[in-house]
Amino acid sequence: MSIMTDRLENSGGGCFLRCVGVSDTYINDILELDRRFGGEGYLRLDKLDTPQSTDEVERLRRGSADFAESFEGARLLALYRESVTGINTSIETNLIISLLHWSRLMGSRTGGVLVYCGKTGYKEYLFCYLAYMKGWRVLMLMPEGEGKLSPVLTDKSELITLGMPYSADIPPYVPPRPAPPPPVRQPAASQQSYTRPAQRPQHTDNIRVAIPPRERRNGPRPNAPIRGDEGNIKVKIPPRQRSKGNTNVPRQTNTATAQNIAFDTHSDIPEVDTKYPSDPWKRSTTAPQTYTARRELSSEEIARLAESVVMITICDKYGDMTGSASGIAINHNGYILTNYHVISNGSYFLVRFENDRTAYPVQIVKYNNVHDMALLKINRSTKPIPLYREAHHELVRGQKVIAIGSPLGLFNTVSDGIISGFRVVGDTDMIQFTAPISHGSSGGALLNTCGEIIGMCTGGAKEGQNINLAVSCRLIEPFIMNFI
Repeated sequence: MSIMTDRLENSGGGCFLRCVGVSDTYINDILELDRRFGGEGYLRLDKLDTPQSTDEVERLRRGSADFAESFEGARLLALYRESVTGINTSIETNLIISLLHWSRLMGSRTGGVLVYCGKTGYKEYLFCYLAYMKGWRVLMLMPEGEGKLSPVLTDKSELITLGMPYSADIPPYVPPRPAPPPPVRQPAASQQSYTRPAQRPQHTDNIRVAIPPRERRNGPRPNAPIRGDEGNIKVKIPPRQRSKGNTNVPRQTNTATAQNIAFDTHSDIPEVDTKYPSDPWKRSTTAPQTYTARRELSSEEIARLAESVVMITICDKYGDMTGSASGIAINHNGYILTNYHVISNGSYFLVRFENDRTAYPVQIVKYNNVHDMALLKINRSTKPIPLYREAHHELVRGQKVIAIGSPLGLFNTVSDGIISGFRVVGDTDMIQFTAPISHGSSGGALLNTCGEIIGMCTGGAKEGQNINLAVSCRLIEPFIMNFI
């Protein structure tokens, strides 16, 4: 199956994908989308029209103020203002009118599959993002390229490159016809006189007995239409209440102090000076999942988890090795988590495992340059390391941690230390720890004593001893949620 079909099918919690370019099986893959997801709760749109009736425009205009004050409306307007210059109240009102008009296509559903393959501009992209916020799985097909969308908007979706950009003649979607009800066979008139009372009518041809369906006392009628999203029921879990006065968890620190320290990334490649834009919507709204306490592992047991930490070889466009870094296996299907700065300076990447002499080529699945995370895919089964969830237990200063990576190309070196603090560098929640790491450790695993990922090793202070940083699991969890 194509990657976009598999990605939609395996993301029950909602996803927002944009597929750029055309593959060899492009049209067949789109028709497969129609076949697999077609029916109620599936929309494939090749255009979004504008309201024509004056009465409808006026009705939508009256509702624009309430929408602008809603959670979705305020978020969309903030993104629009950050992406487009020279807008005014009239332009914003026209945007809201279009979004409200198109929202009628989704009805009152809070889940489904939306495939949009028409002209893509700011309005169309924001409509797809609105559907994503309503729990839909959204796929934007961009055969000729992404156009001039702002990075503020494209950062809200995941990029899948299908091939080179070409014009594609995508056939329109034809909804499947509902199956006709089966015919009801009536007993012959000559046989009705022999039918006993309180017995079902019998048919002598082929000696078959017609048994009418049993009436259900509860639940839907036998011929009721299937909604298609009963398996994707969402339960809203109230946010965890933080206890006051817990000095062991300084979640918000003096960011100015942290940012004044010169930090160095720890991939074994030349440093890139990248200024990340601020984004107030980076925090995930995904409800935390139940955390099951695990037993503490011995040092030898944790060291054996090194088989799930890989070495990433970075190559230039000529195929020559320019550096190395680390990565963490997060599921059984070959998905590897690493830092964005690891892949930002290379053209080709190879993944190597302990006790395996094969070098596996890499496909880049998604990345987040603000929080310095990237997800890779290789064609090999892997043994994942479980991710720590902060549902019932907080990380605390002084807690013992173990770092596994490949510093200076020394495959899967294990070191230990403690959590020495919690920092916010830029917009990124970081864990400061004392376990020694060096260049090549970027993308490596920072584990607790139960062998769970609490962070991803990223860098350290240039001037200082064992002042090292890892991207917090609070940011890793929403980034890889649909892959674990």
